[in-house]
Amino acid sequence: MTLRDLDSGARAVVKEVHGGFSLRRRLGDLGVLPGGTVEVLRSGTMGGPVLVAIREARVAIGQRQAQRIEVDLVGGK
Repeated sequence: MTLRDLDSGARAVVKEVHGGFSLRRRLGDLGVLPGGTVEVLRSGTMGGPVLVAIREARVAIGQRQAQRIEVDLVGGK
């Protein structure tokens, strides 16, 4: 399952970021790291970005990038 598949309100743990060095580095700089927890504040319906909470920050991640972030749901939501 990817970050793009999650609905608003879902919490997940990042398993892996699939992509090249620059994508992994950019997302890592934003706090999207394997083992980290993210909460979806707004799903990317209608082609918009996925808005997530990571630690104390809110981060908008584009649809293509969100599709490359493999996650596991937390709490079965």
